[in-house]
Amino acid sequence: MKRQIEETLQCLIGHSFWGSGRTLNLLSFQFGPRHLRIDHRDGKPYEVGTYALHVQCAWHIAKAQRVLVASGDRLYEPDEVNEDMNNYDGELYAWPKAESSLLDERLLRFFLQCEKTPIFVQAIRADDLGGLTIELSYDFKLTVFPDYSDDYEYWRFFQLNADLPHFVVTSQGIEDPEDPEE
Repeated sequence: MKRQIEETLQCLIGHSFWGSGRTLNLLSFQFGPRHLRIDHRDGKPYEVGTYALHVQCAWHIAKAQRVLVASGDRLYEPDEVNEDMNNYDGELYAWPKAESSLLDERLLRFFLQCEKTPIFVQAIRADDLGGLTIELSYDFKLTVFPDYSDDYEYWRFFQLNADLPHFVVTSQGIEDPEDPEE
């Protein structure tokens, strides 16, 4: 599994890590060149990356010995209600504003910083349990680590507009794209 994950995500090396969004516990991280899309519900434009990583298990973004933002932060209220969060309507980070959390506040702050100083993927590391570390410039790391044993999807990786199956990692291993039952 380790080798397969590292080989599949090698295409990220050299690409920017620039945004994310969430729906409940699913976090979508964006990588590479940006592409404009139109939201079918409200007709508003939004951006997505050439590559996306959708995560439904535990994860964190860290720098050196400090966790900057983590999946568990969605369970807590924001540190403060600030103008940046209330008025932000950009493409770096999207979330349902009525349900803002500490996670939203910290991801917005992180990606606003990335807008000033872009961050790029430098290396991919994986383990045999579906865990993943994406090493980024300036000593940042995005780490994804499966944290439950039931039969669920941990994360998926895919390329926009590519006629390729999604690369899906579950508690049962890597999903076979040829087997629709998995």
